[in-house]
Amino acid sequence: MSWNCFQPSIVQGTWQPRYDQPLMTSPDHPPVSFLPLALLAVALPFLIAGSMPPTSTYFNQVVAFGGCGVWLLVWALTARPSLSSQPSSGATKLLLVAGALLVAAILTSSTPWGQRLAPLACLVLAGALVHATAAATRAGRIDDWVTPLMTALLVAGLLSVVVGVVQVFRPELADGRLISFPTIAGRAIGNMRQPNQLSTLLLWAAAAAVWLGVRERQPLAVLAAVLSVLVFSVALTASRTGLVGVVLLALWGAVDRRLPSPVRWLLLAMLPLYALSWWGLEQWLSAHGVMFYGEDQLKKTLHGDPSSSRGKIWSNTWDMVRTHPWTGVGFGAYNFIWSMTPFPGRPVAFYDHSHNAVLQLAVESGVPMAVAILGCVLVALWMSRSALQQADDDTARGARAALFMLVMVGVHSLLEYPLWYVYFLLPAALLAGWLTGLVPVRPPAEATSAGGVSRLAGAWRPVWCATGALAMAGSLWSTVEYGSVAIIFEPDLAWSEPAPLAERIAEGQRSVLWGHHADYAAVTMAPEPEKVFDQFERPLYHLADTRLLIAYARALQGRGETARAAHVAARLREFHNPVSADFFAVCDAPPAAPTPAPFQCLPDPALPAEALRPKP
Repeated sequence: MSWNCFQPSIVQGTWQPRYDQPLMTSPDHPPVSFLPLALLAVALPFLIAGSMPPTSTYFNQVVAFGGCGVWLLVWALTARPSLSSQPSSGATKLLLVAGALLVAAILTSSTPWGQRLAPLACLVLAGALVHATAAATRAGRIDDWVTPLMTALLVAGLLSVVVGVVQVFRPELADGRLISFPTIAGRAIGNMRQPNQLSTLLLWAAAAAVWLGVRERQPLAVLAAVLSVLVFSVALTASRTGLVGVVLLALWGAVDRRLPSPVRWLLLAMLPLYALSWWGLEQWLSAHGVMFYGEDQLKKTLHGDPSSSRGKIWSNTWDMVRTHPWTGVGFGAYNFIWSMTPFPGRPVAFYDHSHNAVLQLAVESGVPMAVAILGCVLVALWMSRSALQQADDDTARGARAALFMLVMVGVHSLLEYPLWYVYFLLPAALLAGWLTGLVPVRPPAEATSAGGVSRLAGAWRPVWCATGALAMAGSLWSTVEYGSVAIIFEPDLAWSEPAPLAERIAEGQRSVLWGHHADYAAVTMAPEPEKVFDQFERPLYHLADTRLLIAYARALQGRGETARAAHVAARLREFHNPVSADFFAVCDAPPAAPTPAPFQCLPDPALPAEALRPKP
């Protein structure tokens, strides 16, 4: 059964929707509504403004992880056993194989175990969500996952519009609780505090509005109003990634002939609307004495910096790939190996990611593993093309909406790393499950008989239940551990009189997941860092910065390892960070009587990066 909600009927020269065909209904529809769970797991993480140091998006991510665990558990407990017998498409299986390869790459890394545990848990949950969503979609139950997901994304996008408008036009109303403080005048950053992430959310919300509007036969004027405010808010972010997304949105309208013609024209109109919004914002903000941040973005692009120094980090990363082509540097070791490798022309910021998902896979896991993972994903997408060509319009539109949203976050992943954030990774997993679940599958002969269904029924329910329950428990455990570290930086968070700093650090160091933050405090505050040398490993594999590299260099020198200390000092000098000025000031002082030169002034020994590991 198919239907078209916007047929070309002309009434007084305007397009009018038709409501003469029934909505598609899902068979075996459950009595429970999953929308509240979707709002918890998908919408709320994008909207949380409050934070506790040392991680500004901790609550956003843990709510997404725990919320998706709750959703999966409730769904598995309420779903009928027949869902577990749904045969998986080859595309779904390939995505799960890609996830399994990623898990293997993480398990075989030499980085501290605690810093691999959270990514492992996220990948396992993402795999379970792909499988569950695909199974529900094949059973025709899109109201279990898809409709709540798209509704939640639309809610998150529209509420983020309010956040962005306040941050740009009334920044004094931002309180840090409901709306994050704007960090750049004239630019919306959302409650994720990253304008590029906000732009991707808004474009996901636009796609959700299109799919829901067509499916539920909403008036075209309503859809036009929703898309207009979302695209206007993309302009508020002044994000070049957002501009690419608006172009993709218009391209979707240009090529997708399954969409009603008025909707296609509406999507095409979003590009000139974006340009008009950009011009209007520039004029309005200039009149009020505020520079529209888009002006700076445009100037940087026109003056040869379209990627904000990403070209340099990509070049550095490619050099690392060529140095470690087969097994990579190890999952989680990117920042350490990059920081310890001589790159005289390196970007001066401290990067813990290459800002390109393909390069990141290659540099951390090796080229063969990256080719295998990406090959599985690309073949899965190729196999999913049959879903895009379904005779049923509703099915084809759903597949195309899912594909657009995955392409959107995929393009973003070539410029940054949104999928390293739980609140993007898990919705992307749901979208991938939706797309591959729409691929036609012929059930095995043995599964079509009553006996076959009986044997298969319930096979996956324990897995879904266990994964959801563990995700819930893990989010609670993680939050308790995070609290033990947060009080190091914010003593007022303690329930009673805060303990002395040394005791708070010692308590935080017991955390499996977040102890590296406590180790950082310990080693950077130690008067003799060589005495706490065994505590350098976790923070160095998390993110090396100026204070940490100075402490590490001094610790190596205190252990008599002058060559390694000089190497670390040489790498630090390449960052040209003002914080290191006092550390290198001794090199500018007049030489004293025949005394050895300070280690930070010695020639660069240019050791292999692996020789600088804290535990040789």
